[in-house]
Formats: sequence, C-alpha cells, structure tokens
Amino acid sequence: DFVVEDLSNWYVRRNRARFWNSDDDADQRAAFRTLYDALRQVALLAAPCTPFSSDWLHRALTGESVHLQRFPSALGASERDALLAGEDLEGDMDAVRTLVSLGRAAREDVQIRVRQPLRQVRAVVPGGRTLSEEMLEVVRDELNVKEVGFLSTSEGLVSLTAKPNYRSLGSRFGKRTNDVANRIRALSEEDLRAYQATGMLSVELNGESHDLGADDLDVIQEASGGLAVKGEGAYTVALDPSLDDELRAEGVARELVNRIQRLRRDAGLEISDRIELRVAGSKEIRTAAESHRDFIGGEVLAAEMNVVEAIEEGDLPHVREVDIDGTPATLGLRPSVG
Repeated sequence: DFVVEDLSNWYVRRNRARFWNSDDDADQRAAFRTLYDALRQVALLAAPCTPFSSDWLHRALTGESVHLQRFPSALGASERDALLAGEDLEGDMDAVRTLVSLGRAAREDVQIRVRQPLRQVRAVVPGGRTLSEEMLEVVRDELNVKEVGFLSTSEGLVSLTAKPNYRSLGSRFGKRTNDVANRIRALSEEDLRAYQATGMLSVELNGESHDLGADDLDVIQEASGGLAVKGEGAYTVALDPSLDDELRAEGVARELVNRIQRLRRDAGLEISDRIELRVAGSKEIRTAAESHRDFIGGEVLAAEMNVVEAIEEGDLPHVREVDIDGTPATLGLRPSVG
C-alpha cells in the first residue's frame, strides 16, 4: 500500500510539476531527494523478503548492494518530535486524504468529473482538527473547488439513521438479536452524532446496558437539500454540485487542455516542445478558450494561440475534431519555430 498508494498514486502524482520544474532548482532537488530517500528505505526494509529486486533497486539508487547496508530503525519519540517540530503532519495529511477520497466519491454520485471546477465544499473533521493553508490548498486542488469550509457538526447537512448488522449482532445476542436491532433503529440523530464523535455507543435491553462496536451497525447519512454528501466515521464532506456560467467555462477550458495534450502526444511531440495552437468551435467553446487563454497556453506550452470560428483543411499538420461534453470543437497545432 505504501509504494502504490502513498508514494506513487499520491506523492509522485502530486509532485509531477516539481519534478519537471527547472525554474526552482532547490525545490526540484528536494522533491527528488524525498523520492530517493523513500525508495531507498523501501529497498532496505524489503531486502529480507525480496532480496533480488531490493538489491536491484538499491544498486540503481546508490550503486551499492542493499545487503551490505545497516537495517533501518524507527525514530525515537524525542527524535520524531524534534524532526516534526511539534506538528502532526501525518495526521493532517491523513485528514486531507480522507476528505479528498470522500469528495471524489461525492462527485461520482452526481456524475461531475474532477476537471469541472465547483464552487465550494463543506467538511466536518473529527476532534476539531484545523488544517494549515498549505493542507487546504491540497484539498482545493485535488477536489477542484474554490472554497473549503469547516463545520463543527454535520447537523443540517445530513440526516442520520442506524442500520443494524445482523451478522455481527447474531453472534453476540442470539435470540435477542431482533430486540437489539430494534433498539438500534430507534437511536436518535443526537445519539448517532455522539457515536460518530466518540466511537462509543450502548443500548439497553431488559435492564442491561450493552456496548456496541463499529461492526454492529452502520450509520447511514442522507443528504439535505441539493448537496452531495459522503461520510466515513466522524468525517463528513458536503459538495455543492451547482454550476454557473463561470464554472462551466473553466470546466470547458480544462477539457480543452486535456484534448490538446492528447493531440500533442499523438503528434509525437516532446514534453518540452512549444506549439502554435488554434481552437475552433461554437460560441461556448470560443468564449471559454478566450477567457482562459493564459491558463490553456501555459498548460500546453503554446507560444501562440488563436481562437477562430473554423480551421481550414491543410492549415495545420495536426488537426482533430473533439467532443467537449456534447459540444464539438476543432483543435489544430504544429511545433513552434520560434
């Protein structure tokens, strides 16, 4: 999970721009150094279990055999505190990744792709944890939203009901399972919110109090109003799926960037090659391209960009008809000679 999810799907994906950024050498070196240290530690830890692949990786990184190195040891509590300067970076990043996961799931529910920006998301984080601006920027970027706000509770965003898990309850309560299940269904929203916050819940049966665990019930959240809501434990994310003209235009611009990048790749261009670009299509396409000209040009390395009503056959060597959410557009490009 660490190599695939944490390192590759999160760290490497999040830091692609830093790896390719030639304008800030110190930041680029820091990004590569973090990746180097992580891969080297993976090689050291995995060496007893996968000796050959670990040795290959370590030699590729350092030129030395992994089997001649000291096995790594965990940092002590004082060393760890000194390194992190009292900040709970791992806890904050865990919260960020949970919010991102829930936000993406909420987008899937309303069938709005991540490239389409949205106005805002509201979140409930357990323990009243506050996130730094740097962490909030990660949430905004990953969910492609303009604003992230926090609430103390999910009250008003969702209604809560409890669903008993008969398989778990049956092994504990036997013939009394249905009675316990009825007690669980009768739990109030106040009871369930307290359970989400503390993880503790009990029901009374025949004068006896019985503690319940996470396997005994599921807390079902139903969205209020037009929000798209997802929850996990004490985390709740409420996404506003409404779109205005400004958001739609930005979404079209991002889709254009995606199609232009595909055309660049299929044209055999190098990642650093600059291009001359033309975008043609309906008024909606042209308006979006014009209003987001700097963003599109910067993303696709367009030294020159023209927005036109049509691209004539033979004008450019690489031309493609594309579909942007049901609206046709035409893209044309060639390598820049300047």
